[in-house]
Amino acid sequence: MLTTAIACLLTLATVAQDDGQVYHTIRVGGQQTLSGHLISWLDVAPDGSAVSASSTQGFPLRFFPMDRPEEVTGIDVGNWYAGSRARYSASGKYMLLQQLFYLDFAPNKDKPIKYEVIDIAAGKAVRSFEDLFAADLTPDETTVLTLDKEGVHFVDLATGKRNDAKRIERTGNAISVSRDGQRFAVAHRPTKSEVEALPTVRNDKDAIKNGVKYGQIVVVYDMATSKPVHTLPELFDKVFRLEYSADGTDLWIHAKPHSRKGGNPNPGQSYVEVADARSGEMKRTSFPSLATFEPDFRTSPDGSLFAIGSTGGKFQEIHLYDRNSGRMVDRFVVSWRLWENLDKGEFASGDGRLSFTFLPDNKRMLLTSGNRLIEWTYGK
Repeated sequence: MLTTAIACLLTLATVAQDDGQVYHTIRVGGQQTLSGHLISWLDVAPDGSAVSASSTQGFPLRFFPMDRPEEVTGIDVGNWYAGSRARYSASGKYMLLQQLFYLDFAPNKDKPIKYEVIDIAAGKAVRSFEDLFAADLTPDETTVLTLDKEGVHFVDLATGKRNDAKRIERTGNAISVSRDGQRFAVAHRPTKSEVEALPTVRNDKDAIKNGVKYGQIVVVYDMATSKPVHTLPELFDKVFRLEYSADGTDLWIHAKPHSRKGGNPNPGQSYVEVADARSGEMKRTSFPSLATFEPDFRTSPDGSLFAIGSTGGKFQEIHLYDRNSGRMVDRFVVSWRLWENLDKGEFASGDGRLSFTFLPDNKRMLLTSGNRLIEWTYGK
């Protein structure tokens, strides 16, 4: 009876939006303090057993068993003032934390940030890095690939030593390791000859000039040799994030046009384009976003759906697409009606950033909402 009462206290009643969508709000751990654990990022463990919630302003990185948000544990990870993008490693032993910001007043410039690898069981940092543009952990969890102003470095996770024999002396601002650990992709500023070699540019002098000034290319490298395998056959806007899909078939490229680039009807729009992870050929699907901050994006556990955060007329939204066709199939609007019946110490919204994660049943996802979570049942 006590357990039932606590569960009722922690989780508000399930309700439906006007369009029939079903959702309910969750208080993680029943926490109701004025300072409140403003949640900045969510992730689900690879085995589907637990959910992680990263918080702002020095609050712990918290974990709870799937569907039991009252059973919270936490790790003191220091003061990540605006929170961190916290993602599980391949086995779930570690988490890679990436520093987030409330506002980016220089969106066109690369901003060195902090990364950290956390051992979850030990409850402490294994390796910390300052002044990086990007980082990723290899699937075997032995090496951290870091990207800074000097280029790509291979850092042994256990010892912190660099393998200078494999380094790449070319900087960039996004990096991702393939799911099989055999390749990694890096976004670079291109040279004129690299732009001229792209089939989408051909002999267009204006396109070449703008490409060198504003564009970026994505080069895929062999992990064993650090030699280029291929360059994706497209010129991108500034790339903010590269990520290989969990099933190893896609390479996602999230990019946003330079604020001074002409011909862009909506300067706030960014997009995720898709390349074949093996061949490097571009696919026809593209997923747009109008999110104020760099949007979160994920695929459903069965791989059929692609979700991305965006912004509508007034509110944040999650857009669900058929992954293969790129057709939008559903959306969830985080509107005012979700913020009714707030108790003392609860915050209705965060800083404008929306993180979410699919749950393993292919029916539900969790969304951030201030110091609460929203559970949306998208599959009916």
